[in-house]
Amino acid sequence: MKKNKGNVQRTICPKCKTVNLRSNRFCKKCGVSFSRSLKDKRGKVLAKKKKLSFKTSILLIMIALFLGWIGYNWFRGNSGRNPAISSLPQVSERVNYSGQAIEMTNVEATVENGRISIDFDAVLDKKIVRFEYDNNGSKLPLLAYITPSGKAITAVSVCEPCQSTRFHIRGKSMVCNACATEWNLETLRGIKGGCLTYPPDFIPNTIENHRIWIDEQAVSRWRPRI
Repeated sequence: MKKNKGNVQRTICPKCKTVNLRSNRFCKKCGVSFSRSLKDKRGKVLAKKKKLSFKTSILLIMIALFLGWIGYNWFRGNSGRNPAISSLPQVSERVNYSGQAIEMTNVEATVENGRISIDFDAVLDKKIVRFEYDNNGSKLPLLAYITPSGKAITAVSVCEPCQSTRFHIRGKSMVCNACATEWNLETLRGIKGGCLTYPPDFIPNTIENHRIWIDEQAVSRWRPRI
């Protein structure tokens, strides 16, 4: 600290608080070097600034990572839509599943002229059904359900990681009965759970004469994704 007394500039020793002439290089009482003391003080100030700068950098990196995570999840949820699902026609009135939990109902499927079919009215009534395709003695489980927007979606009824073949509708989600992973009913995009990238595997369908039709070859060629 510096003081002026008259025209004589003085400085206070940072160690013993003795008043010295500013021209003194050492304290007249304790002998501390004023130039060393100033360097130490300057070093402490610089060190403090560096510490604050480091903390600020870490904070900015954390904010950037958090914003990146939000952006990634938004992009994943909005950019990965299956165009085949998006292009499906509306085949029924809109359905409000809020507050409902609907389990699968088993229905019988028939195979004729290279196509698998089930009763469309049963799907409209039960909302989600399960049926099987017999491929030379090997049975493959399939499902069909009505989305909230009134579309009919058909898919392989398998969640490969947990090997579950049964699902249910809860609110706006398709839920695996084994692992409780949830997918969006409209898009089959993952919402939460351990098997997000393994929803029921979508298979295109058509509706004719009150029946849902699926190409038999598309089903017989299907293979597990893991």
